[in-house]
Amino acid sequence: MADSIIKISNLSKLYHIGETDVRALNEINLEIFTDQITLIVGPSGSGKTTLLNMIGGIDSPTSGSIEVLGEGIHEFNRSQLNQYRKEKVGFIFQFFNLIPNLSAKENIEFIFDYVMKKAPDNRHQRSQELLELIGLDKRSDHLPFQLSGGEQQRVAIARAFAKDPAILLADEPTGELDHKTGHKVLKALIDLRSNNRAIVIVTHDRELEKFSNRIIRMIDGQIESIEENPNPISIDQIV
Repeated sequence: MADSIIKISNLSKLYHIGETDVRALNEINLEIFTDQITLIVGPSGSGKTTLLNMIGGIDSPTSGSIEVLGEGIHEFNRSQLNQYRKEKVGFIFQFFNLIPNLSAKENIEFIFDYVMKKAPDNRHQRSQELLELIGLDKRSDHLPFQLSGGEQQRVAIARAFAKDPAILLADEPTGELDHKTGHKVLKALIDLRSNNRAIVIVTHDRELEKFSNRIIRMIDGQIESIEENPNPISIDQIV
């Protein structure tokens, strides 16, 4: 049985916009488990991305708690949050955030050299393997502007994999990809689902539901429902 890696209790987030208070999250209670893909779905403005940012330590709650591996990250200071993001979390952003003057392979090696601060001995080989995983090994020396939007997204995904994170957070990871390329990315995500790792995906893509173990449906900053998928599609079933 999968273990709980994230426990969220009574989590709320209030933004002050001028004289108006906007409640982005309202008393969220949720557990996220290892060896699973958890999907967060809902209309725009439902709080999906805000929740993802809270888990990733990018934003802080107004009230409530987030425990990750038994530690209350809602109580972390800025330095502790930086360390948490470096050591525990891999991000796949909707906008690729690649370094423009580095090649695809160098964008991945940047994570080893400057983020992890402890590059593996086989860093060049590992970077090439990650690019092969997402079908871009033959474009490893290309700069971001020489790649299509879908190819840049795949590089961003490989870069997130590089840290071998305990938690992988993805915001619309297949949003810029065609059907065939999207399935390559899904194969990679499913392959990474094991080894005590939690994968959390925010998406509007309903097709991803059949690949996921749990679907969290949100509306107006609250959880509307949590659905279990006992038989998510496996790698062998993806064509």
